[in-house]
Amino acid sequence: MRLTRSLYVVGGHCVGLSDTQDCIIYVVAAPEGLIMVDAGGGRDTDAIFRAMAEEGLDERQLRVLLLTHCHADHAAGAAAIRERTGCAVAISEKSAHLLENGTEIDVRLDLAKAMRIHPPDLVWANCPVDIRLSDGQLLDILGITVHVFEVAGHSEDSCCFVMEVDGRKCLFAGDVIQYGGVIGLLNYPGSTLDGYRRDLPKLRGLGIEALLPAHSLFTMRNGQHHIDSAIERLKSHIVPPTVGQKVFF
Repeated sequence: MRLTRSLYVVGGHCVGLSDTQDCIIYVVAAPEGLIMVDAGGGRDTDAIFRAMAEEGLDERQLRVLLLTHCHADHAAGAAAIRERTGCAVAISEKSAHLLENGTEIDVRLDLAKAMRIHPPDLVWANCPVDIRLSDGQLLDILGITVHVFEVAGHSEDSCCFVMEVDGRKCLFAGDVIQYGGVIGLLNYPGSTLDGYRRDLPKLRGLGIEALLPAHSLFTMRNGQHHIDSAIERLKSHIVPPTVGQKVFF
C-alpha cells in the first residue's frame, strides 16, 4: 500500500496485508536503500515480502530494520527478515539483550499468551542487534535523518522515530500513541502511566504531519493534533483514551 512517493505499508493484520500477529509494517524508500519499521510476529514473513514486491520494492535493497520495541508482534519477525536480506537491525539499548538472548519468559510472551494477547503458536526468535538506539539520537540512515525519541509508557523500551519523507514530517509511533490521542497503556508489566507522564511531552510541538502508529488508524495530516491532545490530558486529572476503548475525535 503506497502512502506517498517513498512511503509504504507492507504488512499488518489490521490492514489485511499479512499475518494476524503482525503490527503495521512500514517501508521508507530512502535515497540509498530501504528502511523498514517493525518486523511483525514472524509467522509469515513471506507475506511481507510479497507485499513489497507488489509495490515494486526490491527486498535486496532493504538495508535497515528499525524496531519500535521488543514486543513479539513487532520484533519476533526480525530474525527471519535479517537472515533473508542481511539488513542491519536497530532497537533500544534497553532491550537489545532481550532481542539477542532473551527467552519467551524474558520478553513476557508467555504472559501475553496466558492473557490471550497472542496465540500459543507464536514463537520468539532471537536476532543479532547491529545498532543500539538511545534517546535523542540523530542518525543519518541511508540519506534520511532519523530522530530517536524514547517514550516509555506502553513499554520500558518504546522508541518513536521522526523522519521527513517526501517533504512531510512523519512520526513512526509504534504503540506509544495512536489516532485520536489514544495511548498504548496496558494492564501488562512495563506499561505505566508514569512513563507517559514523563516522556510523552518529548513529542510536543514537533510539527508532525503523518502520525504512523503500529495499530489502528494512521493519518497523513495534522498528526501533531492527536499527539498534543494526549499530552494536554496528561496535564489534567483525565487519563487519555487507551487502547481497547471507543474513541470519538
